[in-house]
Parts: sequence; structure tokens; C-alpha cells
Amino acid sequence: MFIKSIKVQVILAFLFASIFLFVIAMKVNRLVLDRQSEYLKDETFLFIDTIMPSYENGDMQSIQAFAEKFNYQIVPQVPEKIDVIYHKENKDIKVKIFENKRYTGALIYYHNNSLIVIKNNYLSFWDKYGLQLFILPVFLILTLLVGIFFSALNTLSKIRDGVEEVARGNHDFEIQNDRQDEIGDLVETFKKAKDIIAKILKGRELILRSLGHELKTPLAKMKLFLALKEPKNEDDIKMQKYVNELQKISENILELERINSGNLILEQNNFLSETLLLEALNGFEDEQEKIIFNIKENYLIKNDLRLLVVVIKNLIDNGLKYAADGKIYIECYKHLLTFKNKGEPLKYDISYYLEPFYRDDRHHAILGHGLGLSIISEIIKILKLSFEYKYQDGYHHFIVNLQSKE
Repeated sequence: MFIKSIKVQVILAFLFASIFLFVIAMKVNRLVLDRQSEYLKDETFLFIDTIMPSYENGDMQSIQAFAEKFNYQIVPQVPEKIDVIYHKENKDIKVKIFENKRYTGALIYYHNNSLIVIKNNYLSFWDKYGLQLFILPVFLILTLLVGIFFSALNTLSKIRDGVEEVARGNHDFEIQNDRQDEIGDLVETFKKAKDIIAKILKGRELILRSLGHELKTPLAKMKLFLALKEPKNEDDIKMQKYVNELQKISENILELERINSGNLILEQNNFLSETLLLEALNGFEDEQEKIIFNIKENYLIKNDLRLLVVVIKNLIDNGLKYAADGKIYIECYKHLLTFKNKGEPLKYDISYYLEPFYRDDRHHAILGHGLGLSIISEIIKILKLSFEYKYQDGYHHFIVNLQSKE
């Protein structure tokens, strides 16, 4: 439906139903009045046929008796503001039947004599307003149903607001619930689910925070031990690689925890795109030959340098891990940073891989835990930048637009 708001839909339906009831009431009321008018007209014809013999003979006493019997009055002149509803005349007699809001009557001319009779158009209260009285409870019931619906919808709106607050990370949001019906049960179920989710998320944050911090010290000791050990054998080199990988995982866990905590403070720095890339290359000294640059333009950027470095590092690390030829290609042009690596198409939509710890079964043999793209996605949102993925000519393209949306 072109109207998305349920409230507006119900209001319009209520208005249409009310107008429909009103129109029906007016139409039927008009039919009742028309039928009453026809009845009085036929009755007047009957009265005229009854009195005509007496009128032709000049017997006014009989005419008066018939008038009283039919509830007619003989009056000296025609009432004001009448509508003629019947007219017939010949050389001897002329008859007009008329009506207005109060009376129905007849004017009879016979041999230059005239007779005017009228009858009150009286309708009983029930005859006049019976249908309206019947429609009134229907309208009241309809109004009551709309009121019940809006009361329920108001509570559902509170649940929607609660869902939005939970989605923003506010798990302390409370919904007041005074209902004792099924919708009240729904509110209580939502509150229980919210509390369970809050406990799970707090537990996860605690685990991630503890894990990230607890890994830092042993990793630092292992790196120091391996750095001081001479000579290094093949196992030492492998161990160094594993330690570096664990350090990246630890840093990503801590970064993800900082992002999700909601206490992240952005710093606005002015720096060149080359500076950003040079900062991001720290830690990739052994992979310099695998990173191919194509810097077409060196432009000024105003944003949080530290967070952008995290984005670039993760994109480089992700590209090197999954590149079929082990290389990543970085292009810098017109506020766009494009990271390309050769590989097979993704098994799922890119949104699948933007969730923490999500990877497909093609890459289980590759070191990593699926945190990189998730962190990239979250930081891009925080910095109000845009991030695009496409697969073209056998290459994965990850494109970061460094121009803020604001």
C-alpha cells in the first residue's frame, strides 16, 4: 500500500467508514421522506375523489365532515413557499396538489369556486430519526474499536522504540507496561529478551576485553624471546609468524571492544593520503614486495588518522591472506583508496563477511578469525565514510571513499 503508516491507514479507513455510514443514513432518510410524500400525495388524491361529489353539489357540511375524518383542514389561502407536485385542469375543474415543509394540501377550482385543504406533514421521532439512531451505536462501536487499536498500537510503538534503543546499544531502556492482555505479555517477553541479550553482550565484552589484555604480556615476552634468540631456525621463523598473527588478533579484539563500548573519541587530524599509507605499512616490512602501489594523486584528508590506519592495515592484511597470487594492489585517486587482490568470487554476499568471526568454508586453512572486515565496517560507519565491494575480472575490489558523507 502507498501509505506506510498503519495509524494513517486506520484513520483513513475510519473516516471512509464514517462518511459511508453518513451517506447511507442521508440516502435512506431521503427515501423515507420521499415515501412519506408519495403516501400523502396518494391520500390527497383519495380525499379529493371522496369529496368531489359533495363539492359539485355544494354540500360544504359533508366536505367538512370528510376533512375532519381525513385530518385535513379547510383554509382560506394557500400556505407560503409551496412546491406543486401535481397539476391537472380541464374546462370545468382545476386541481393542484402542493407541499412544503409543514403541510401537504390541495387547491380545487370548480365553476369559479375554490377549496383549499391542508394536512400536517407530521412524522414521529422514530420515523424521522430511526435510521440515525440505528447507525449511532454502529458508529460508537467503530469508534471504540479504533480507540482499542490505537491503544495497542501505542504500546507496540513503545516496543519499536525499545528495539531501536537496543540496536543502538542502550540496554538500560525500560518500557512501562500497564496492560494485562496479550500485548502486555509481548512487552514482558521483549523485556526478558532484552535483559538476556544485555547479559550475553556484557559477557562477550568482558571476555574479549580480558582476552585482548591478557594476551598482550605473553605475546610481548614471546616476541622478545624470539628477537633475542640467535641463530634462528625454521621453527623460530614459523613461531615468529604465529606470534605476529596472534598480536594482530589481540589488537583487533581490543579495537573491536573500544568501538563497541561507545566511548570512542574521534580526533580530527589533517594529513596526506601518502602519510596514511606509510603509517599503515608499519608491520608489513616482510611483505613489501607483495604490495603494489599506484598513487595517481596525493590529496589532503581530514579525519581520525589512527582509526583510518586500522582500516588500511586490515584491508592490506585481508588482501595478502586471501590473494590467489599473494599480492595486493593499492590505487590512490580522487579521494578513493582501492584495494585489489586476485581470487575466486565470494560464496556469500559481502554483508555476511562484515559480521565478527564470519568466514566461509573455503578459507579455513588460512590464518585469521574473521575480525578484519567487521572492524573495517564499524570504523567506516563511525568516521561517516563509505565502503564499497565489487568482484570484477577475477579480482576483489574493496573501495574506501575518504570524503565524509557530511
